[in-house]
Amino acid sequence: MCIKKNTNLQQITREHHIALFKDFEQKHYWKKFKPNEEFKTDKKTSIYKIKMAKNPLTLKVAVVLNARNEEKHLGKTLEFLQAQQLKPYRIIVVNDGSTDKTGEIASSYDVEVVERKKRKENFVARKELAETVNAGLEKLDEDTDCDYILLMSAEIHLPKNYLTEVVKRMENNPKLVVAAGVIRNEYTVVPRGPGRVVKYDFWKKLGLRYPINYWYEGYLLWKAQSMGYEIASFGDIISNSGRKTGSNYEPKRYYYYGLGLKALGYSSPYAFARILIFAKKNPRGAYHMLRGYLSDYNDLYEPELRKFVRKTQLNNIFHFNLEYLKRFLTGFKNSK
Repeated sequence: MCIKKNTNLQQITREHHIALFKDFEQKHYWKKFKPNEEFKTDKKTSIYKIKMAKNPLTLKVAVVLNARNEEKHLGKTLEFLQAQQLKPYRIIVVNDGSTDKTGEIASSYDVEVVERKKRKENFVARKELAETVNAGLEKLDEDTDCDYILLMSAEIHLPKNYLTEVVKRMENNPKLVVAAGVIRNEYTVVPRGPGRVVKYDFWKKLGLRYPINYWYEGYLLWKAQSMGYEIASFGDIISNSGRKTGSNYEPKRYYYYGLGLKALGYSSPYAFARILIFAKKNPRGAYHMLRGYLSDYNDLYEPELRKFVRKTQLNNIFHFNLEYLKRFLTGFKNSK
């Protein structure tokens, strides 16, 4: 029996509905509807209309993983990906100019490898790193099977149920287009970059690329919210990291994060509060972040988005949004 992809409303005749149930038993799970919403009968045509949702395990997830000089971590991360309950149907590893055996290790697994030109310079926290992710996303341009994209880095170890749980929750909320779990012992209230799951159809409308600018990962989150969509970070879905995130950052590299705050149009009260939180953990890094925010950098994101960012932040601050206060206090408490 042929079932159209992404069809939420199936029409069947009375004599076929038993066969249909058996067919869907293995492929779909039922959402909880009120009794009068599960079956609707048109007396004139004797047609049943049945509303249903896809089984998360039948959805297609592609992985884009960027790696640079990750010979110590990449293999283990790929093994965790391949052990997922919801197995990715494509894993794309972008070897970002590595000078070690990262490329060789990637090629030894059943994955697609995109090779970028070798270089000595590290693009961590810089806007050029968006080009690396985009090189992987480009492979999905003409993919008609993809439902979700998982963005990864080479040191993140996902629990086996990671994709199943994140995708299931996204399927249950049509407005939720970007979501992620959290890293153990790391504080975050928005979907972080590595581990981020994005609905393919949503991102495709935006060109399926990150913009080449600072804090490009934050841009996608704000863009989604400005379009009326939702984002989520699930604190009960916990991954481990093979190393402490940001442990190899030089303090001056946080200057680029300050440029990102400015490019996105962060309001001064919110930006200063964020920098203050970070100062408890890394005073020198916070100093350089402040320098970036106060710089004359002028490659800014679109005015409409910047206006939305400022308005949202100021409304939450001046209207005493309890969630924002909770985020600030929790962030300060968890800073080390």
